[in-house]
Parts: sequence; structure tokens; C-alpha cells
Amino acid sequence: MLIDAAQIEDGSTVEADLCIVGGGLAGLALASVFLDTDSTVVLLESGPLGEDPEADDLSEGTSTAHPSVPLSESAPRRLGGAAETWGAWCRPMEDIDFEARDWPWSGWPISAGELAPYFQKALEYLEMSDRGFTGRAWADGLPPLYRHIQDDTGLLVGVWQESPLAPVSERVAGGLKAAQNLDVHLGATALEIRTGPDGDRVIGIEAGTLNGKRFSVQARQYVLAGGTLGTVRLLLASRDRSEAGVGNEHGMVGRFFAEHPHIVAGRITLSRANGRPRFPAIDRGVGGTLARIEMERPKSGIRAGIYLGEDVRRREGLLNVIAHLRPPSVEPPRVALEFFRELRHKNLKKMLKGLPGLLRQFPEVVSVVYRRLLKRPRRLELYVQTETLPNPDSRVVLSDEKDRFGMPRAELQWHIGARDKEQVARTVELMGDELEAMGLGPLELEPWLSDPGEFWSSEPFGGLHLMGTTRMSVVPGEGVVDPTGRVHGVDNLWIVGPSVFPTYGAANPGMTIVATALRTAEQVAQVLAGPDLG
Repeated sequence: MLIDAAQIEDGSTVEADLCIVGGGLAGLALASVFLDTDSTVVLLESGPLGEDPEADDLSEGTSTAHPSVPLSESAPRRLGGAAETWGAWCRPMEDIDFEARDWPWSGWPISAGELAPYFQKALEYLEMSDRGFTGRAWADGLPPLYRHIQDDTGLLVGVWQESPLAPVSERVAGGLKAAQNLDVHLGATALEIRTGPDGDRVIGIEAGTLNGKRFSVQARQYVLAGGTLGTVRLLLASRDRSEAGVGNEHGMVGRFFAEHPHIVAGRITLSRANGRPRFPAIDRGVGGTLARIEMERPKSGIRAGIYLGEDVRRREGLLNVIAHLRPPSVEPPRVALEFFRELRHKNLKKMLKGLPGLLRQFPEVVSVVYRRLLKRPRRLELYVQTETLPNPDSRVVLSDEKDRFGMPRAELQWHIGARDKEQVARTVELMGDELEAMGLGPLELEPWLSDPGEFWSSEPFGGLHLMGTTRMSVVPGEGVVDPTGRVHGVDNLWIVGPSVFPTYGAANPGMTIVATALRTAEQVAQVLAGPDLG
């Protein structure tokens, strides 16, 4: 059932078999495994159903390195978490993303084959088609330009499917309300993890509410699903047994933060002679407009991107980079993006709320539509989202600033440098060679990308795909959790979510978040089915 934590008795103790901290995509996926089982479950969600600025303020922090990341926007406090505002575009990581490659700290301690059954379960949980994620599988639904690329180059075409499980809370709230064995405490912020004398076992979670209540949760097993930032804050701020925090004996908590940079990497000057009759997306007239609309929003409800084959990436030692072709970017106002996202999700209430803002900026919206869809382009942009190298110095630490509970806020130090940029540049050059050979036109790298220094584009970028910080490892000194998701050295504490990713691929992380959470849920269920060793 759903419980307003503000109504809980101050100083009380809640008991359960399992305590889950965080009601975002990972926490809800894990909780789904325990619905209507014999295990009693308490889920602590810091926010309410829907938006609350006071709750969102708890995620505020500082970003002290380049590029910056809007922390509260990345981690909204509400049931569903970031999955309440995501685009719901899903794609699994590739086999090569799990392999050890030609740079330090690469690879997962589990293989793609081990995770494959859970990707299938994630597909079902996210209510998506089982056609797969390759361009070949969706050939009849690809925009024409991507069909040409697939047929006429050595590049691969991949697709994203849009999960209808968005907003997440609206799709799962009914099941949570009806659950007899699961209590979701809304507005309950986890403030401290308490451990036993040796620090190797959790004995309780201290929680608080915005109206000043305090209570504790005692359980047999505990799962942290507070996201890449929130989980780290809670671990580092829990200092009752060690100043280093919980699970941080080797100083690994908070390290290896990663994001997917989203950037314009190059521009293709279109070859009119053989490009115009061949590629509808660069035609004049109604046919060209319709083709450009389909590039933005394919009729089949998928999105397409291009990438290098695994053999090329292995030979060249390259990161995973996925690129999208589009007319020169003219970004629509944020209010328009939000309005049309709610239109896709058929959320009438939020559409009406955003309508006045859309009308105020309507001339700008019309200009964007003309320049991106109606006007015949002379060039196309290659817009990429890219993996970055694992970097232990890219990290989340606690700042001196505190939130209203007195809990230290997060300070993010995200570092991406020259080697990451070199890999993107080489990938884009290889893509450009293929696209020019098919007759599209020559590609020119963006000037900053061909510069040998460490400077990255100063434009705002990032997909709000926050990953790393409690990475998975076999050896305790190389990560925070073991291959099952259990915290090294703490018998009954587990972590799910993108923070456990050791490397990051280029796919949006949502589907991998669900797959790894479902895998860890099975491990937790097995432990709960055994004797209580506490």
C-alpha cells in the first residue's frame, strides 16, 4: 500500500523482511519481484506522488568540474524518480560493452550471456516488442535515410524502442496500492545506515520526513536504489562505525562517475548531384518534409542510430559511440519538449499545465519547426551519444553544504579528457568515410573535436544518464558491490541501479538498470528464503 510518511508516529520503528531505499526505476523493478510473496517489504521514497519542489531541493548539489550536470534535474525526488521525466527510449547494452577492452578498469565481472535472460525479463517489464533492437529487425519501420545506410555501408543501424511504462508511477501505482505485503512510505528520506559493532551487517535505516518526523526501519535485508548520487550520499554520510562511511573500506564509493555526452561531432555537406534524388530526407517539398519528420519520429515508434561494428571497434580499440543524423540543430524551447512529451504519454493534466508556456513561446516553436522540418537542409549534423573511459578521479564526494535534514549535499567532479575526445573523433572519421562513400557528402569534424587538447564542447550536454560511483567488481579493492550486487564486506546490504555499472556502453541505461535490478532481486529472494542469520 501507499503510506504518507508524514503521518507516521515520531520515533517509531517499522519492521520488515526487506527494506528498499528509493522508488525509482531500479527500486520499483526490484520491488516487483516481491509483490504478493511471503516476504514483507518496506520501500522508502523520499518524494511524493508527483512533483514537489521541497523534496527536489534535497537533490541539489554542486558540479565543480567541466562539464557540469544539473543534479536535482538528474535525480528528482518522487515515486518513479528520473523515470517520471525520461523519454522512455530503451536499448540494451551490447555484448562488447561487458568485455575487458584496451584500457584500464574496463569490463564487467558478469558476461552479456549471464545477463541475457534478465534483458528478456526487462523487455517484458518495460512492455516492449520482442522484435529486438537491430535495424534489420525493424527494416520496414526505419526512416528511408537509415535504410540506405544499412544497405549501402559497413555501418550498423540500431534502434531504440519507446517503453509505454512512462510515467512509471502511473503504471505501477495501482499494483503498489493493492499489494498486501509491500508498504511504500512516500516522503520518507533515508538519512543514515546503522551497522553492527563490526560494520559488516546493517541493523537499521534511520529516516525522516519534511514535517520533522523521525523513524527507523529494521529488516533482514536492505537494498539501496537511490540512484548514482543519492546512494553515494547515504553511504558516505553514514559514519556511525567509520569516518569513511559504509562499504567504503577501500575508498571506492563515489568513484568512476560517468555520463553519456550528447554532442554535435561533425557536419556533412550534402552532395546535391547524387544525394538529392537518392535521399528523401534532403528533398524539397512535401516528400522531403515527411522524410525529415520520420527521422525525428518514425512511424513505427522507434528511433534509429548508426554505429561501428564490433570488429572495427576491437581492431581500433574504440569506445562505443552511437550517432544520429539530423538537420542543423535548432533546439526547441524546453517548455515545448515537455508539452510534446506529455502529449505522447497522453497526460492531459500536465499538457494543460504546460499549455500557457507553450503559447507564450509559440513563435519560437514555429521557427524551430520550419528550420528543422520544412526547410530543405544543405547540411546534416552527426549528433552522437558516447561512452567515456572509466576514470577513478571522476567522482562524487560530500560537500560542506547541508540539506534541511543536515545531510551533506553531493559535490560532483566529472572529468572527461583528451583520450575520450580522441576516441570520439576517430569513430566519427570512420563513420564519415562510410557516409561519403555512399554518396551523402563529406563530413567535417567540429573544430573543438579535432583540437588535440582536453577541451570539450562548452555547450550544455549530457543525457542525464548518471552511472558509476558504486561499481561492480570481484575484488573488493576494485569496486563497491560484488557481481550479485551485494556490498563488499556488508552481508545484508545490496545496491541496484546505474551506479553499479563498471563500464557504460552508449545505450540509454534504462533497460540495463531494470535487467541488473531483476537479477539482484533474485539473489535477495534466495537469501530471504534461507535462515535468518542476523
